[in-house]
Amino acid sequence: MLVQFILMFLITGFFQLGIMLVWKSSLSLEQTIPLFIGILTSVWIAARFFDGRSLVDYGLEFDRRWEKEFLIGTGIGLFAMGAIFLVEWLAGWLTVSGFGWQESTNFGWKLAAAFVAMLMVGFHEELLSRGYQILNITEGLRYPQLGSRWPVIIAILATSLLFGCLHLANPNASAVSTFNIVLAGIALAIPYALTGSLAFSVGLHFSWNFMQGGICGFPVSGMKFQTSILRISQAGTKLWTGGKFGPEAGLMGIMGIAIMILLSCVYIMATRGQLGIAERFKMDYQPKVKSDEHKL
Repeated sequence: MLVQFILMFLITGFFQLGIMLVWKSSLSLEQTIPLFIGILTSVWIAARFFDGRSLVDYGLEFDRRWEKEFLIGTGIGLFAMGAIFLVEWLAGWLTVSGFGWQESTNFGWKLAAAFVAMLMVGFHEELLSRGYQILNITEGLRYPQLGSRWPVIIAILATSLLFGCLHLANPNASAVSTFNIVLAGIALAIPYALTGSLAFSVGLHFSWNFMQGGICGFPVSGMKFQTSILRISQAGTKLWTGGKFGPEAGLMGIMGIAIMILLSCVYIMATRGQLGIAERFKMDYQPKVKSDEHKL
């Protein structure tokens, strides 16, 4: 895992430098593409050469069920952030001051770029922070004394704590925002632990971010979207709204996270018939190598 992390930074830095030399743009894609390539490439290298398996084993089995659960997760994320917006609007904590197309040239292109960027962020952050890290930590903690659940629980808590710490450098970050992002990491990890698939997690992450910044006009983890459908003026107390960091640093963010956990569990229970740890996290580690390689 440490080597993968080092590879990720090296590859990301290389592509970031290359893109800066050939693409002068302020679009969110310029910052997102190098990290997407860095995470995807480093995780693939780690999966192929360190773990001896494919990305499918990390929850990327793109079948009909995966597509359906991705769409359901996307819908739940949109609903959760929409509920936050509605409550703040009804409480008088925000007002709609305008629309993005009134204040920005090339609005459609910028919004499309933000959409693609958030889709990439949802994918690569879930592949790293949930798919790759949770499975590897779970396998590393598989001791008889811990049973089958505790390794997964510890892995979820550890990766969520790291996920929160990775956002500490964001603008206007605080102890409260970090705590809430740790909670968001747990919310994104629960569907993965219950299904063994990243479909739900990717959908939730992508739609939460895009609805938050690209549609509602909130800051996303402290960063303001350059282009959003709605332009808002924020009021209300920081305790509730999160202030300049956005809903993720306030009580409204916790409400949205709770909605995501509840609806995800309801859907998984209704379609899979149980809320148990997925078989993926109970199996012994078996690298997919040839029999002669295994003997060596």
